Amino acid sequence: MPPPVARALRKLGHDLSVARRMRRMTQQDLAQRMDTSVSTVRRMEDGNPGTALHTFLRALHVLGRLEDMVRIMALDQDALGLELTQEQLPQRVRSSGGKKTKARPPGAPAKGGKTAGDDDELEGF
Repeated sequence: MPPPVARALRKLGHDLSVARRMRRMTQQDLAQRMDTSVSTVRRMEDGNPGTALHTFLRALHVLGRLEDMVRIMALDQDALGLELTQEQLPQRVRSSGGKKTKARPPGAPAKGGKTAGDDDELEGF
């Protein structure tokens, strides 16, 4: 296991332990509310890499912190992912079929005889 992952697991386990104690809960209390064993809670708080993700998530739920994790992992919070996506955007977008469309002067009738000011068209489009 890469050292940064091991450190993150130990920190997460420690932080869960502190959060549990701040709420005046024993490991037994947390285990009961998570529907798991005390030994699983101990392994989780020790940052054991064999502890399942759903165990950590259940602990966060019981401690009232699950929504914080969901918020952190939201796609709009992924600065690197958004940057990579923007880098992959095309510089130009061509019309389908390679056909060039002629620009209409403002107010000129569109196909079907409607003008740009007709009610069916969106302003600015």
